[in-house]
Amino acid sequence: MERPGLSTTPALAVAFSPVARAGVLPGYLTRAWHRAQERFRSPRVRETLARVLARFRPRAENVGANVQATEHEALGRDGVVFFPGFISAETAASLRESLGKLECHDPWRKALGNFRIEAAPTGTHVAEITETPTLLALQRLALDPRLIEVASKYLGCKPYLDCVSAWWSIPGNDSPQEAENFHRDNDSIRFLKFFLYLTDVNADCGPHKFVVGSQREARLLERRRYTDDEVVAAFGESRVLEIQGKAGDAFMEDTFGLHKGQLPRTGFRLLAQFRYSVTPTIFRSPIIVAGKAPGTGATSLLHSG
Repeated sequence: MERPGLSTTPALAVAFSPVARAGVLPGYLTRAWHRAQERFRSPRVRETLARVLARFRPRAENVGANVQATEHEALGRDGVVFFPGFISAETAASLRESLGKLECHDPWRKALGNFRIEAAPTGTHVAEITETPTLLALQRLALDPRLIEVASKYLGCKPYLDCVSAWWSIPGNDSPQEAENFHRDNDSIRFLKFFLYLTDVNADCGPHKFVVGSQREARLLERRRYTDDEVVAAFGESRVLEIQGKAGDAFMEDTFGLHKGQLPRTGFRLLAQFRYSVTPTIFRSPIIVAGKAPGTGATSLLHSG
């Protein structure tokens, strides 16, 4: 199996923010609220509670200036909206080059410690890049006005940004593990995740799958992993969307809807993720970087300033 190597193409100028604090944990109230909200399984109840909480958050400014009505309608109806060519192939290559130099860890086998992607231990499915939040280019992308406006309109308030992460999905394993099976996320009472492909993703490279409209439907609501057969039986095969794309393509999704990142058969997949939510989550970044956020549209929990 060929491991991803660093490109011989010179990367664009890349800057990293210094780490202000590491090993940051969610507060007691965040943890308590998380345990409470994940008990609410009805999509309608969750949406109602989120609207109430949004009233206590600042209102987002200039919402609608950069958001197409069709984007907001698609997100509300389907649970996913697409941003083809969100960044250029050259920018994606530069980010891939920079992230490829950082150490990773296996989130399901933390005892393995840190490693470089080219030396990923046998049996590792996902190699999460530990210091992703320090990459200034990703911070700026996460606070892009268009993304913030889409998230603000969907959430009904100024969103929290508490996650800028990236990981490699690794081929060579026989069966799916954890989030490579269909599931619903329970990060917050209402939230969105933005996914940015940093490698080309075809049918063999572990494309993301999402059940269109499932974020609104009261079916398969248990907190567990689901098989493909269970999902198709409940929603029909036509509603299971497989998202392939080029490096630089992106999409935003309400991942309370059923979804999975498939087990790659061949090539490594590199993906970046940003999370926007009505409330802080227990899955917040454990790294806080020094300085102010490069934008004011969201409440960033990643910056010390």
